[in-house]
Amino acid sequence: MTFMNSMTFSHKPVEKVTSDDGSLSFDLLSQLTHMSILSLSGISRDRIFKSSGDVLLGTGTFFSHVYKLVKSAGMEYSQALKLVAGMARSASMKSLFLRFSAAISSGESERDFVVQERESSAERYKNEYDRNIENLKKWTDAYAAILVSVTLIMVVSLVATMMSTMDVGFVVMMAGTVVMIAGLGTYLIYRAAPVEAYTYDGVKSMTSYRSMSRKALLFGVPVGLLLAVLIGSRFELFPGAAIAFTCVGVSLFPAGILAMKDDSDVRKLDSSLHTFLRTIGNIAGSIGSDLGRALEHIDFGSMGHLSSHASRLSLRTKSGISTEVCWDAFRDESGSELVNRTTRMLVEGVEAGAKPDLAGAVSSEYAMTVSQLRAKRSLTASTFTFLTVPMHATMIFILVFITEVLVNFNAKIETAANQVSGFAGSGVMVPEGLPMPSGLALGGGQNLSPDQFLLGSGDLGHSSLLIVGVVLALTLANGLAPKFAAGGSNLKLAFHLSVSCLISGIVMAVVPVVAGRLFDI
Repeated sequence: MTFMNSMTFSHKPVEKVTSDDGSLSFDLLSQLTHMSILSLSGISRDRIFKSSGDVLLGTGTFFSHVYKLVKSAGMEYSQALKLVAGMARSASMKSLFLRFSAAISSGESERDFVVQERESSAERYKNEYDRNIENLKKWTDAYAAILVSVTLIMVVSLVATMMSTMDVGFVVMMAGTVVMIAGLGTYLIYRAAPVEAYTYDGVKSMTSYRSMSRKALLFGVPVGLLLAVLIGSRFELFPGAAIAFTCVGVSLFPAGILAMKDDSDVRKLDSSLHTFLRTIGNIAGSIGSDLGRALEHIDFGSMGHLSSHASRLSLRTKSGISTEVCWDAFRDESGSELVNRTTRMLVEGVEAGAKPDLAGAVSSEYAMTVSQLRAKRSLTASTFTFLTVPMHATMIFILVFITEVLVNFNAKIETAANQVSGFAGSGVMVPEGLPMPSGLALGGGQNLSPDQFLLGSGDLGHSSLLIVGVVLALTLANGLAPKFAAGGSNLKLAFHLSVSCLISGIVMAVVPVVAGRLFDI
């Protein structure tokens, strides 16, 4: 079988498969859809379980183990299913296998059971996906609100150290709080987002955009980091940090743009996939031919974004290339995991004897369900992304601007103190009863010497360094969170991190200049 040859691999032990039902739900729906198409062909139970175990999915491990127990240990399928259910850590897999065991024991056919389970699993998956989207909306809203609030609190703490008894230790504590909240918020978005595979890389090839993105990443990141260190270290803290962020952002940008283009192409192909699957299945069923012959009768102009790919697939089949090679090339060129899974379901089902129209209808329904759910997620994620960009710029602006105001104000105090002490000799006498900012550490009747400034130190170097650390944490968090919300290839991280780094670099370069000119005026 084409599917089996392409997907066979060595599974890990059942007890080591994740217990997280959320990460298995997408694979489980794919698994049951694949099994239902196979069962429609009328093949034996052995072949169904063997093919299911050979599928390169997280759930394939369980079916592979059942098949091995039956063939090597001589167990009945009902016994093997019950035994594997006892070893499974996933509640959903445990429940499925116990129901499957009971169904086989009662004499119910695997076809009836699998078809019913596929329908139930699809409904559960849609409901769970919708709940995850709602949770994702809530957490993205909370992420923005909490992060802005904590950032403003930190700004207030910076000012408060000048006007009250608070010391720099409080600023350190608030900086740590911002970093912790940013990390926690990013993690919660990661956990709330649905888990699903978007992209597919063939054994021998991948899409051109994805290949170029990886090459750009491998070349650009080391160069960007090197330039950030070499150039940034030659300047003072804020200008140096601005240069470092900009260098990293620029180095990530080409890979990020290519990754986003690849992601856009994959999503467009997925949106047209259900039409292609249903059409090819109906044509093959109506003319009584195989899928290769059916391709000759398709109007490729009606296939949407899959038109060019389907046309090349048809040309390959006409030229006499083997079916396996033709479909593998189709999957590789698409770069879509959904295309990979659904076409393997369709091709193997038809080769096993399933009616093409039924196999096409089932695989098409699966593709349409997944595509529609992803559209809902994309809407939520895009809104969050558009919010994150101005929010990130605003937070960095406020942090750097307030810090620069304090630095410049401290410098003015130092200048004034030096000028006055030149006249007073040993310093400036503070009148009795005159309240002074705590950072000056002077009481009435004491001298204001030139080396006593705001925040208890001659400069704000430590506080400025903390701000740079906070900016780095916010840059990482606001780069990771939009990607986790949207899903897709990990290469998209390059784009989101590039945008957040460039924003941080530009703001840190511009704001000190603006603040300095304001004080000069």
